[in-house]
Amino acid sequence: MPYVSDGRILIRRAYEGQYAMPAFNVCSLEMARACVTAAERERAPIILQTYPGDLDHASPAVFAGLVRRLADEASVPIMLHLDHGDSQERIVQCLRAGYSSVMFDGEAHPLEDNIRLTRELARTTSAAGASLEAAAGSFGGGEGSDDDVHLTEPEVAARILREGGADMVACSVGSRHGQSSHLDLDRLRAVAEAIQGPIVIHGGSGIPAADLAEAVRLGVVKVNIGAALFRALLAAWRSTVGPAQTHYEVYAAARDALTTVAREKIRMMHATGKA
Repeated sequence: MPYVSDGRILIRRAYEGQYAMPAFNVCSLEMARACVTAAERERAPIILQTYPGDLDHASPAVFAGLVRRLADEASVPIMLHLDHGDSQERIVQCLRAGYSSVMFDGEAHPLEDNIRLTRELARTTSAAGASLEAAAGSFGGGEGSDDDVHLTEPEVAARILREGGADMVACSVGSRHGQSSHLDLDRLRAVAEAIQGPIVIHGGSGIPAADLAEAVRLGVVKVNIGAALFRALLAAWRSTVGPAQTHYEVYAAARDALTTVAREKIRMMHATGKA
């Protein structure tokens, strides 16, 4: 199935169909292949995404070429997203490389600046035929403290989506990057009622299945999965590298572990059979 170059197609389809797509952070061929294999086995559309740190290892053009070729050989829809776009320069670089979607993380800016910059980038992404994710909250820095968590206010999310012209908005409603966490479903309901549009959740690796099921019902269309993948990858490497006779054995074990995790996340988001 051809690569989905315009992320708005899959985002709208997920919102109308009441399911979410896992957005898998990948930084290698093995990680990307495993997620595509999981998607094919579950007959599900998925998002592959790169974090700015991943782009220190290969350019957007390299990742875009890799994902496009994997998608063209796959039987399910696949799109490519920039996670936590940290500058206009990087966002434009990814769009020029052929990314389907980008995130502008303007949470550190004052609200009016966040809205203005989002609006400017919305014109750029629309002209490029891609989708734009904006930020209305922060999710913590990963394995460390929650000092930088900023929960989303419903009216702020509504303004960023409405006035900023984004296609979806990342909302902080209890999940934490790299940690197990429950969603504040009352806050999520208030956000969903205020924006009446597609919602993104970060820190999805540690969210319970019941919380995700309710989140999907409320309009969450994209859930980021990073920590669950790299933990499975590291565990597979550590258990295999000692007895392995070739690197192929290590790669195979890693792919199997990653595929298992990816299939579980696809099912939790009710995306199975939605391809």
